[in-house]
Amino acid sequence: MRVGIFGSDDDLQVHAVAREVRALGFDDVLLRNDALDEGFPLTLVDGRVVYRGVDTSGFAGFYLRNIPAAYAPYLEADDGELVLPGDWHAKYERARQQSAFYVSWLVALKAAGARLVNPPQAASVLQYKPFQLDVLRRVGARVPRTLISNDPDAVRAFHAEVKDVVFKPVMGGALTQRLDEDVLPALHHVTKAPVIFQERIEGDDLRVMLAGDDVVSAVAIRTPEQHLDFRGDPSYRDGESAYEEVQLPDEVVRSCREAARGLGLRFAGIDIKRTRAGEWVFLELNSSPIYLDVELKLGHPISRGLAEVVVGRR
Repeated sequence: MRVGIFGSDDDLQVHAVAREVRALGFDDVLLRNDALDEGFPLTLVDGRVVYRGVDTSGFAGFYLRNIPAAYAPYLEADDGELVLPGDWHAKYERARQQSAFYVSWLVALKAAGARLVNPPQAASVLQYKPFQLDVLRRVGARVPRTLISNDPDAVRAFHAEVKDVVFKPVMGGALTQRLDEDVLPALHHVTKAPVIFQERIEGDDLRVMLAGDDVVSAVAIRTPEQHLDFRGDPSYRDGESAYEEVQLPDEVVRSCREAARGLGLRFAGIDIKRTRAGEWVFLELNSSPIYLDVELKLGHPISRGLAEVVVGRR
C-alpha cells in the first residue's frame, strides 16, 4: 500500500514521517507542493488524480504538511518597503489557480473517504482564531479573557479593566505583541479590521503533540530569555532552545482531545500556558506544527505517531 506525503522535498519533517511510514510497511510517495511550478505532470481525469504517472486514488492515507496558498507576490525595496513587481497580478492569478487545483483534489479525496492528516477544510478553519477559542470554551478548556473588536473605545475599556493585554491578528501570521502606551494611541487603525486582544498569561510555554487520541509529546519550551511570544526568540528559531518533559493532568489531556476533534484534526500541536498558580490556559492549536527539534532532542515518537495516524493504525 502507498501513502502520499504532500509537502516540500527539502522539509526534514516530511522525510522523518516518510521514514516512519516505510518502517510500518508502506511505500511513501512525495507529492511535491511545487509540482505545478516545476511543470510536473499532474492530471485530474474522470475523478482520478494522476501525479507523475501514479494514480493517487488508492492510497492508504495522506500527510498534508503544507498546502500552498495564493498570496500577492512582493519585493523588498532598498528602503525596506514592500512593493509589488510589475507582473504581480499574473503571478497571483497563477498561484490562485494552482491552489484551487490542489485544494479541490484534496477535498475530493476526503469526500471519497480517504484519510487525510489533516484535511484542508480543518486547516483552513483553524486559521480563524475566534473559532478556535469558541471550540476551546465549549470543551471546558480555560482560555485567556478575550476581546475581538474594531472599536477603539471597547479596546480601551478592556485594557483599563484587564491591565496587562496582548494582541494578535484574527487570522494569525504575526507574533503576539503587548498593548502598551506606545500602541494605545494607534488604536484608530483597528476600525477597518478587528484584532484579538487578550489578557497576558504569564507562565511556562508548553507545546503538546496529539496523534489521534494520544499525547505523544508534552514539553515546556526553555529559552535563555522569557519572551512574550517564544516563536520570536532567536534561540527557538535557530533550534537552540531546550525542552523539559511535562506530565499533563487527565483533564488537560481530555480538553486536548476534545478540542482537536471539535476542529476536525487527527494530528495537532497545542499551545498551553502553565501558570505559577497551577492553571493550564489554552492559547491555540496548529494543524501542521513544527516538532522535529523536540523529537531529535528528547526522542519523543512524534513522527511515528503521526505516521500511524496516516496509515490508520492509531
